[in-house]
Amino acid sequence: MEAAERGGGGGALPLAVRELIAGGVAGGVAKSAVAPLERVKILLQTRRAEFRGSGLVGSFRTIYRTEGPLGFYRGNGASVARIVPYAALHYMAYEEYRRWIILGFPNVEQGPILDLVAGSIAGGTAVICTYPLDLVRTKLAYQIKGAVNLGLRESKPSEQVYKGIRDCVKTIYKQNGLKGLYRGMAPSLYGIFPYSGLKFYFYEKMKTHVPEEHRKDITPKLACGSVAGLLGQTITYPLDVVRRQMQVQAFSSSNLVNGKGTFGSLVMIAKHQGWKQLFSGLSINYLKVVPSVAIGFTVYDSMKDWLSVPSREKAAVVVPVLTEDGSNATPVHSS
Repeated sequence: MEAAERGGGGGALPLAVRELIAGGVAGGVAKSAVAPLERVKILLQTRRAEFRGSGLVGSFRTIYRTEGPLGFYRGNGASVARIVPYAALHYMAYEEYRRWIILGFPNVEQGPILDLVAGSIAGGTAVICTYPLDLVRTKLAYQIKGAVNLGLRESKPSEQVYKGIRDCVKTIYKQNGLKGLYRGMAPSLYGIFPYSGLKFYFYEKMKTHVPEEHRKDITPKLACGSVAGLLGQTITYPLDVVRRQMQVQAFSSSNLVNGKGTFGSLVMIAKHQGWKQLFSGLSINYLKVVPSVAIGFTVYDSMKDWLSVPSREKAAVVVPVLTEDGSNATPVHSS
């Protein structure tokens, strides 16, 4: 731990703060790098009229033609504003929950199951704290500047319902109150609990198959993290589609998911739009996840080095040892 407390750009800061900073920077950089793919994914998920059947290349052409290069980053400000605190909380909470579980249950097996539990709780914590920004990001990304009027409410020509992040938050709160800022959060939680937990579970499980001498190398970490992300996304993706459609239902001409609840909406989408709609945009998500995870890990590792954050394997967990009279003795450090 001595090495963790000296040197670097943040050695004087508490460990949790350094984990927050490292996770936040990594999340922001990774999210911005894949913003164009994220925009197209949202438009395909929410069945925006102009993008139905367009595919990946056609969607890129439509955005470029109607909005120009900056259109690929519409909603990215809200996305980064959300992902920075989300990633920071997610990484830090995962580490903290894991340490708390070990402290509270010293005999617990320190393996993938522990990572599954800690990761799931951390994901839920991060979602609850940052969900309004995710809602704003989706609404801004859903808007199309100069959309062709097809006779649908979602396609009014040149209409921009929201002028920016602040205007979006104020409008939603004014119309629907605090409840409006958390519309669609239920499927987010249903999705993030298994996704976040499975992501950490698969990652740690796969790392056990990496030779000890290569576990510190960046390439195995990227490979394990990418595959873990892909597996977690595939399993929980239908809930992400439900969440997006619930978030933009006020703009949509379809009342398919209105008031149906998470699982009711899941059934209605499969019944009326086909089961394939539950995986609409998944291929783009695959393209997005791999570079996002790669960039995230690289930046996170770089930030941890600069801030002198020890690796989780080396981070000490302080377990108090009681003396015969019940007082605390010198703590034992275990990794």
